Amino acid sequence: MKITAAICTYNREKYLPQLFESISKQSLSYDQFEVVLVDNNSPGNTRELCDQFQIHNPNINFRYFLETNQGLSFARNRCIAETRNDLITFLDDDAFITQDYLEKKLYYFKEYKNVCAIGSKILLHFEEYEPKWSNPYINQILGFYDLGDKIKELNSPDYPRGSNMTFRTDLFDKIGGFNVELGRIGANMLGGEEKDLFARIYSQNDLKVLYVPDAIVNHCVPPSRLSNQFVKNQALGIGRSERIRTRNISFSKFIASSIKEIIKWAASILISFKYLIQCKPQAGWMILKFRFWVSLGLFGFK
Repeated sequence: MKITAAICTYNREKYLPQLFESISKQSLSYDQFEVVLVDNNSPGNTRELCDQFQIHNPNINFRYFLETNQGLSFARNRCIAETRNDLITFLDDDAFITQDYLEKKLYYFKEYKNVCAIGSKILLHFEEYEPKWSNPYINQILGFYDLGDKIKELNSPDYPRGSNMTFRTDLFDKIGGFNVELGRIGANMLGGEEKDLFARIYSQNDLKVLYVPDAIVNHCVPPSRLSNQFVKNQALGIGRSERIRTRNISFSKFIASSIKEIIKWAASILISFKYLIQCKPQAGWMILKFRFWVSLGLFGFK
């Protein structure tokens, strides 16, 4: 059994060297993994960075591809088409992995032969400072994902997040790839493609998804992602994506999602009140603003 580290990149030349370095230091033997990088029309020097990585790491099987169809889902599907291995793990281009990351993923798939997908922790690497509104709920839009320190089987509505999700490659022959109507395209903030994919997995009773605590990804957070405008754009994108995803299934599915959004409002009010009495008003206020922006996107007001 071998694994492919799949990188979909668009205009992230600043972060690729850090990711490349973490891959070059993996504890897993070089002959047990490959790197497939799909460049989604980056305007900068992505190809040159890839060439340099290949020159300095000749023992790593590294393959570069240009995907001209713009969009993260197109790029991810290209990675799936190009992989030669039994497993594929998707790595964000603005993240980096712990030294035993690939070894851990390979181990768990060998240990749990009935599992089709595995996710693990995504921790935040704040480049300059952590904002006062920082909290586990809103930090999820920055990539944060932590379900604790125990192995557990995942079921709807939870699912692994995009920068730390690994699959048996033959799974996609059964359920199809990522929905190209969803997911980020260029600089827009649409998403939902991961939620859509795992909804299809969970609809198959014989497919199991696992969370493990120790195959860790660190996700970079620059100051530009800590502004009100960034959080607003992310929240609107989440709402719009959910509207597209559910309406593509059925109108009743959209209604069900709308009811869940109302329930989330009640939970958000309670959580924000908790932060208020803990003297953390910025965290509580951001939770309410985030919920408001998601609702705007979901109900088509933005």
